[in-house]
Amino acid sequence: MRAVRRIALTIAALVVTGTATASAAPMIMLYATPETNRKIVKPGAADALPIDGRVFVQEPNVGHLFADDADRPYRVARMPAANLLAAGNADAMARLLRSQIEAPGCITAPWGDSSCMSHLVFVDEIDYRFAEKAPNLNTRAWAGRTSRNQAKRKFPNYIPRPLPGHAGNELSAAMAQLATIPYPGGGTYADRVHFYIAPGVVSSIGVGKGKYQNLGRDRRPHFRSHEGLRSALQFAGGVWLEMYHFDQVTKTRRPFNTSEWAAYPWRFALYMTGPGSTTADPAVLGRLHFHMSSGMPKNKGGAPAECSNPATPQGCQFALASNAVNTPILANGVGEYRMEGNEAEWRSHVKRLFFPELL
Repeated sequence: MRAVRRIALTIAALVVTGTATASAAPMIMLYATPETNRKIVKPGAADALPIDGRVFVQEPNVGHLFADDADRPYRVARMPAANLLAAGNADAMARLLRSQIEAPGCITAPWGDSSCMSHLVFVDEIDYRFAEKAPNLNTRAWAGRTSRNQAKRKFPNYIPRPLPGHAGNELSAAMAQLATIPYPGGGTYADRVHFYIAPGVVSSIGVGKGKYQNLGRDRRPHFRSHEGLRSALQFAGGVWLEMYHFDQVTKTRRPFNTSEWAAYPWRFALYMTGPGSTTADPAVLGRLHFHMSSGMPKNKGGAPAECSNPATPQGCQFALASNAVNTPILANGVGEYRMEGNEAEWRSHVKRLFFPELL
């Protein structure tokens, strides 16, 4: 309990001083079934989470929490990333994003009009399609050693070069356009755009080595690069790191392990700061958020004490999210995706950290 209280005080100090977050208040993003959302917010209860600009609901969850559309101003639009890819070029992407920001209603088939009014749009999700492919390593220039007796090969100096027409490059150009357009409520249209970052992208950037974070241990570019995408994320109002893996075969999620939690968020912040960065820009840290799911992270070293109790998986994740390098990101608020079975525990940590008036 003392550790949790200490984390809460640290987060409060960061938010008040403005050194760790670019937003006025932390955002709590609910992206789950109506039943899960109700268990977290507890509408009608004496200790219900207040709807005052801290809690947001991902469309199409309409009228599932409060009577008389009380949550309507805090519903956010969801735009599938495929819509941006279909738009094709920067101008069309910018128009599409702006239309979602300005619309009083958010229409996403097959659910219909969800009457969003937050004028925020969340792109779900930024994945490998916005990255540059790795080069073909099955060539003589990239051939590695064939035995331990051979000297290390000197590989070509590979520099990823985003090209016009590539999805990541076009999205960055679109966001640059939106960043020049003032939003009537303050800031710019780019500030109204948030991106969910797919686990594969978080992992690729987190594990990749070298200036462009695309090299393997053998110093060859095994991973995709994301040079065209970077400035799109720098312009965004929020960048939500999906802190879990998704198994395409079983259609299940599992949280990042303890080692991944310790390394990937900071490495992602370095990527957003710029090529070869060794220190994260505070403005970048202020845009990042953790998007969590249910389950206990696997222990791959460096696990805090909270990870020793299998009955408290969210306590483990929040402990990992509050280490020395992750705390500035945690201060910006957190999101949940399909927290079934862990609602009460996740809610308790969110309440302690972001709603101290309820304690």
